[in-house]
Amino acid sequence: MRYNYIVLLAIMLLSGEAFADVSVNGGWSSFGDGQGSSTGISHVAGCGGGDPSITMGITSASSVFGAGKFSDAKAGNQQIDIEIGGLKFSVGYGGSVGSEVELTSPGSAMSSSFIGATATGLPTGNGSYDIFGSADLSTEGYLSGMGIAKASAKGSSYYGVAKVGSPSEVWGEVDGESVMNLHGMSSDAYASTCGSKNGLHTNSRTTLSIAGVESAISTSRITNYASVVNSARGNVSSSGTAQSGAWTQSSSDPKVKLSNEAAASSSVGDIRGYVESNGLKDAASISGVLISEASLTGSDLEVSGGPATYSSNAQTSSAERTYSEVWINDSSWGSVTRLEPSITAVQWGNLSNIGSGTITQEEGSYATSFGNVKMSTDYRSEGGSIKSTGRMVLDTYSEASANKRAIAGSMISPTGDGNMWTGDGVMKNEAGFVGGLFHYSFVDASIPSVRTTNIVGQAWVRSPGGNESIIQPFFVSTERDPNMAWSRTQGDYDRSR
Repeated sequence: MRYNYIVLLAIMLLSGEAFADVSVNGGWSSFGDGQGSSTGISHVAGCGGGDPSITMGITSASSVFGAGKFSDAKAGNQQIDIEIGGLKFSVGYGGSVGSEVELTSPGSAMSSSFIGATATGLPTGNGSYDIFGSADLSTEGYLSGMGIAKASAKGSSYYGVAKVGSPSEVWGEVDGESVMNLHGMSSDAYASTCGSKNGLHTNSRTTLSIAGVESAISTSRITNYASVVNSARGNVSSSGTAQSGAWTQSSSDPKVKLSNEAAASSSVGDIRGYVESNGLKDAASISGVLISEASLTGSDLEVSGGPATYSSNAQTSSAERTYSEVWINDSSWGSVTRLEPSITAVQWGNLSNIGSGTITQEEGSYATSFGNVKMSTDYRSEGGSIKSTGRMVLDTYSEASANKRAIAGSMISPTGDGNMWTGDGVMKNEAGFVGGLFHYSFVDASIPSVRTTNIVGQAWVRSPGGNESIIQPFFVSTERDPNMAWSRTQGDYDRSR
């Protein structure tokens, strides 16, 4: 069965005129000097004994060991719409990917980029099923030694899987750009994306268990990571849109994307980061993540989302500076899950800026900062009653080694708003905020000076008959090592019926 299925897909690829299901346009080029390799792939694949899974993508990857240079670039598009085993699949991508590595000293380097998607449908017995997919646009890489590692991806990809004769369906898409530039300035330099994939990522899933329990999930993320050690630098950026959704067997028709799914999520924004280290055993790292998530399991609902930035330095040498910063600009996010039209959990927000940065300028100094906005709420059955909880958090934190030339700062400002709520037609619980935002934490340990604010245009919690609270704690200190500054706006509700 598996052999016949793979043969069928192979025939489809080789005879597009007969089936009119697959099309490929574009091409690629590759160049290399020295020891190394370059690889890339665009493919349709089947896996499992009769369980159809389709993966399509365009990849560029270059690597080198020892002195040498390799580069690769590809551009094209591919799409397929096909019905197999009671499932309809729709998968495609389009865009350009590139990778380049060059070393002028002993060492190794790798860079890669990818645009593609996967769609899978699994029958799991007695009419039950598991349908899922993912779409990605990503870059990643590393280097050890003197040289460069670069990668870029620009374009879009999508997936869709539908169960024939049932509302059950998943979909997802990403559209945007990701760029990575790593630079080693000495033979003992190290730089990487922290073993992670930067870019745009989304996935969704819908299941019906053999016991009749339905579930649906959707997650959409934009990510940026970079780290350098010794004498190295890194620039990374990821921007665009990631979104997905899933309908269960109980979902209502007609289906409208980002309107009536059992679970759906969306993340839109621009993340940019920079890291720099200039001496032996100096290190700097950043991360920026914008995420939205939705989950339905049986009668339990949960949603969460928001942006977060992190920056950190540690300096051992007497170099002029070690530096890192990361910003998430013009972000918006949201997720929703529905048990039925009247039972819903929702969270969403938008923000002009959130960022974190650190700088150290002295041997033995370090600094760390982070900023975070998170909306999370749930609705669930517990002990024969219905319970809903929610938490809204806006955080900034900074610390730096005492009596050293070390600075850390994090900021959330100036415009934006957010909201989250759960409701079932009987009760509604809600929390939110609106700008004039100025959440700010700053430490200059050389003076020493610490500052923090947690200004918000308005923050509110409404949970009639439940427990409600808003707190704005803060802490600043120059009396301890490290010096630190922290402030938070937090809203909570907890209600049962």
